[in-house]
Amino acid sequence: MLSVSKITSNNKSNYKKVIYLKVLVCVCLMVLVITSFLIDISTGPAHISIVDVLKSLLNPDSVDKKTNIVVKIIRLPIATMALLVGACLAIAGMEMQTILNNSLASPYTLGISAAASFGAALSLVLGHSILPEIVQNIATPIFAFIFSIGSSLIIYTIGKFRKDRATIILTGIAINFLFSAFNSILTYFASDEVLRGITNWSQGNILGATWTKNIIVVVIFIVVSPFLFKDSWKLTALCMGENTAKSLGVQVEKLRTKVLILTSIITAIAVCFVGTIGFVGLVAPYIAKSLVGEEQRFYIPISLLTGALMLSISSILSKSVIPNGQISLGIITSIIGIPFLIMLILKKGR
Repeated sequence: MLSVSKITSNNKSNYKKVIYLKVLVCVCLMVLVITSFLIDISTGPAHISIVDVLKSLLNPDSVDKKTNIVVKIIRLPIATMALLVGACLAIAGMEMQTILNNSLASPYTLGISAAASFGAALSLVLGHSILPEIVQNIATPIFAFIFSIGSSLIIYTIGKFRKDRATIILTGIAINFLFSAFNSILTYFASDEVLRGITNWSQGNILGATWTKNIIVVVIFIVVSPFLFKDSWKLTALCMGENTAKSLGVQVEKLRTKVLILTSIITAIAVCFVGTIGFVGLVAPYIAKSLVGEEQRFYIPISLLTGALMLSISSILSKSVIPNGQISLGIITSIIGIPFLIMLILKKGR
């Protein structure tokens, strides 16, 4: 009896240590995200020290008017959008990988981003000759949102009838190629001015971020994410296998349907404002899983923080590579993500 009690006590002690380490990882990531956020605001053609950035944010009267304008009006909304979009794409990719039990699943690889890109391109082509510029600026994210949701519904419908994870992934790949082809057709007939807009969108760009767009993303995320946190134990059970989840009373197909719809909404609202940014939903969950495992109560927040950090660092790099210029975020995330994708493919092959 004493031996059993000792073993139980040791197990509790070890469990507390594991929890402590996971919380510590979460805190460290939060510090890194805040640091990266401040560096992102300070980086740009007009370099501003981090000290001046903090002064502008905390005590605006202590710095000159020009610094306040650059920090609060120009850079702060863009840096905030980078964090929000990174977090949204990361949680979407993480939950897609969970419900499909495939590390290669993400909004980018399943074609949702490609559908949004086509919707935006279609809006630019039609709007250039039909709509006023102010209406076109509103129509572009709306078209992107509609097409990204539409592609998700196609994936969901096919997956519902076939009830096969592999079918869902293959459908997503087919949709990716389909909308990429449609996008290429539009660029062939587009004028030079429209072509520049399509190119900027397809490469991912957060320079058009505003507080209005940020608030919309935050509101949708706040509405959707609690449903994912609520089902965290079910998703953790699903990570241990379908049979295990079913034995614990989880309705697997219903859970998959619910999570796919929620992640599609999060992806659509993020992508519709910034364009196609690939690999965040693939790389961030992989790093998060390596740090804390698949227990959802830690996996979800760590994925959010990792995605936000990844896109914030990408934003810094995009402004640092070319003097007085900025590379599109999608290019930076692709350079970072492609090695991870190759590594995952080789790992699954083994």
